[in-house]
Amino acid sequence: MIWPESPIAFRRAIEEGKTPYGYRLLVGVDLCPTTTRVLDLGCGDGALAHLLGAKVHTVVGADLATTGIDFNAPQLPYADQEFPVVICLDVLEHVLDPRHLLRETARILRPHGVLILVTPNVRFLPYLWTLACGQFPCTSGDLAGYDGGHLHYFTYRDVRELVQHAGFRQVEEFNFADWNARLTQWHGWGRKFLTYRLTTLLGRRLQREFFSSSVVMRATK
Repeated sequence: MIWPESPIAFRRAIEEGKTPYGYRLLVGVDLCPTTTRVLDLGCGDGALAHLLGAKVHTVVGADLATTGIDFNAPQLPYADQEFPVVICLDVLEHVLDPRHLLRETARILRPHGVLILVTPNVRFLPYLWTLACGQFPCTSGDLAGYDGGHLHYFTYRDVRELVQHAGFRQVEEFNFADWNARLTQWHGWGRKFLTYRLTTLLGRRLQREFFSSSVVMRATK
């Protein structure tokens, strides 16, 4: 894949919906601290590494299709405490045992290392409405396989408990709508006003629970 030469130009193209890449890449960039080395679990064609630019010295990609690394294997092929940051964007729903992958992620992270994680939120209000109408919601935009090959469905609470049981001591939660403004069509003043009203009426936690199409978390080991 040929991307715009500048990470800034690439980001702008994603924000404007001019590329096939999802807003999840922007989450990975914005929540990633400036660091020396990052493991991108589910790297695909390496778009995230290009976006990270000068923020990260080295990005190591792991993906079954491009690097032959199987996330369902008994152990990831990395040493204990090898990485300060691991980014896992829309991967957790595809693996056979999410608990095992998160434990492996904790193993290869350094003390105080950071995991950035995105996975579909089945409690998203449009998904609940689809379910109430008698049909299970489609949580993937990927046409390959049934629902893009998703094996598991999560809420914020599910993922929070999984990462805590894997050994992460601090968990921060975010609203995916903060990054996918174009998809929600909440532009400019109108979006800010609606966000303000939802926050006022529901509080930030419930707003996140029902109006975030993906669970977005940053967990510290």
